[in-house]
Amino acid sequence: MKNNINKYLKLLITIQLIIFPILDMIRTTNFRHVEFLGISLIELINILLIGASFLLTIIKYYKTRVKDIIGIFLIIIIYFVYIIFHYKHIITFDTSIFAKANFSLPVEVFYILRVYLLPLLLIFILIENKDIFDKAFYFKTLKIVIGIISFSIVFLDFFKISYISYSANHDFVSHNFLDYFLFTGDYKMLSGRGWFDSANELSAIMLMLFPLNIYMLYKDNKPINYVLFAVQFLAMIILGTRTAAFGSAIIFVLSVSVYIGLVFLKIQKLDKEFIQKFFVIGIVLTSYMTISPFMFGRINDSSYDFSIKNQEAYDELSNLDNLNEEELDAIMIKYRDEYLINEAFLKMYPFIGDREFWISVAKRNKALNNNSRIMKTDIIARIKERNNNKLDTYLGMGYTLNFMDIERDYVYQYYLFGILGLILFISPYFVLLLIAIIKILLNLKNKFNYSTYFVAMSPMMGLAIAYLSGHVFGWVSPMMWLAVAIAILTYQVNIKGKEVE
Repeated sequence: MKNNINKYLKLLITIQLIIFPILDMIRTTNFRHVEFLGISLIELINILLIGASFLLTIIKYYKTRVKDIIGIFLIIIIYFVYIIFHYKHIITFDTSIFAKANFSLPVEVFYILRVYLLPLLLIFILIENKDIFDKAFYFKTLKIVIGIISFSIVFLDFFKISYISYSANHDFVSHNFLDYFLFTGDYKMLSGRGWFDSANELSAIMLMLFPLNIYMLYKDNKPINYVLFAVQFLAMIILGTRTAAFGSAIIFVLSVSVYIGLVFLKIQKLDKEFIQKFFVIGIVLTSYMTISPFMFGRINDSSYDFSIKNQEAYDELSNLDNLNEEELDAIMIKYRDEYLINEAFLKMYPFIGDREFWISVAKRNKALNNNSRIMKTDIIARIKERNNNKLDTYLGMGYTLNFMDIERDYVYQYYLFGILGLILFISPYFVLLLIAIIKILLNLKNKFNYSTYFVAMSPMMGLAIAYLSGHVFGWVSPMMWLAVAIAILTYQVNIKGKEVE
């Protein structure tokens, strides 16, 4: 019976991981609207595959690990108790403060289930079934996934049928990666995301997969692995976000530096073939990015002039006591561009609803207003302040508050789910990472090596980018790959003895 369960578990999880990039591409089509019993078919596939794998794992161990199984179900109960209190709290929110709030128990619960609980279940499944989810399984599966993502991006960009990374619509690129040195327009028009739904989510995924790609190359110096490394590197440059483009170069430089350091310390044996080919490919692609118009565009993109262009805009705000509401409204409309306040923010959180806040924003340093992450954070903080409910700190204001993503995952999740939500939904990743680090430190002789560096770097990159640019926590696919990265690290540190280097 155990052999049959293992066979089905391996099949289900293999399908789950391989179809992730395919489902992400399907999200850009009308298929995303196809539903069964009110649930998107795309999301239902994830729920069924992981749910079935979880049940098979319980069946596999219910006789031999009774206490562990009971513990898992107690944890699940804790999550659902939180959800009950969380929802009871958020429906007390004063919607006059933020009219977009539209609280719904089914929507709130479904979001938490598919985005937060499924990745945690995936971690449990992978870690508990380490007898079948071993290094050979991860290597084989990751090669397929990385190949699907990377080759599709490069291929579609080459034929100019790739979606522009920075376009909310499905606009195709007009130039491919061979045109980098010929194109003189907006560098963003050179960036392509293939047929994937979100360049930002894809960037986070690629950043977590890249160290694992290099790890596979290091462990097996076959030509196909060098090709896979080069194609993913190129795909991340084509994707064009800071996370993907700069991240690929940073990971390459760190990987070379760490390797040289470990060889110098005689912890690592020198593999000339690996380091030479790896170094040459990395240098060529890094150079390709750094001397291209893409990089020059990125550099110029950060050059803003925040000087005052129209002093009258500020003079009219200097005597607020003599202005009525209509006059204040007229000033904001007239000088919005001078204050560098994006119209999208005013539509989301109208001036007439909180004139005091927007006047303070208009008066402050314009550089702050030009930073969308700061603006979003300030607005949601203001909403929490005005709601004036202490329980917001612990239980959050809910996903169905319908506030836009602020691209600072930990901060955003705090406002949505409170401190308790952070503990339940996000802290497990840090706890498992900390446990892995402790095991490495307690066994430096066997675990302080190049292999461990790569498998540790993958989840660390995911957790770091969640803070720096967001789009990890709160997003289905990035969280699933973070779960996989954590599981691989856990597997690595639990291997007995020293891995052959």
